[in-house]
Amino acid sequence: MQQPESFDPNFYFGLVADNLLKNLGLKALVYADEALSKMKAIGDEEGFNLWLSIHQHLADRASDSMRPTGVVLH
Repeated sequence: MQQPESFDPNFYFGLVADNLLKNLGLKALVYADEALSKMKAIGDEEGFNLWLSIHQHLADRASDSMRPTGVVLH
């Protein structure tokens, strides 16, 4: 019997982050912050963890897009 392929949610969090940035620009980070605050306030741990992963992807992509040409991070 064939083994099921592993599921990597990070791929999907990256898609969500890309779409949010495409549609909202850097304001997507503000909305993700608001979502994190809301999830924490209502005690939704699963929702908080989902938005935390999306926020990480947003922050990574935003920092990449704002880095000047020729700058290398070590």
